[in-house]
Amino acid sequence: MFIETSTTMSFEDATSGKRVPHLCATKVGDWVVVIDVGCRMSGNYDYLDEASASADLHLVRIADKPIALHYRDGQQVLEATGSDAVPEMTPDDDGESWAMHALFKRTGINFGEEDPLGLWNAKFTLFTI
Repeated sequence: MFIETSTTMSFEDATSGKRVPHLCATKVGDWVVVIDVGCRMSGNYDYLDEASASADLHLVRIADKPIALHYRDGQQVLEATGSDAVPEMTPDDDGESWAMHALFKRTGINFGEEDPLGLWNAKFTLFTI
């Protein structure tokens, strides 16, 4: 169980390896974005089924093997890796760029500094265990 704190931070700080074992979350438009640098969510398929029971859930993991998952109505509807997830990406693109493109392609969430509703300008809340 995670407990919300009053600590907020930028996208760059929320994605830092220093956040393990905690989570960071923000809301962008209609989407809730959770960053789990410990990759616990991406391997917990029972939780992903449950969490997507009444919503679309998109998950992008860049650690070890990059993967993009999409769940809807409690079931997985997409699992793609690398160029299968974002065909326009090249093998030279780093994991963060890959994740940004994958999420933008599926949700419309922008990472650009010019977008006031984008992730780069979002304030993430720290959740501790």
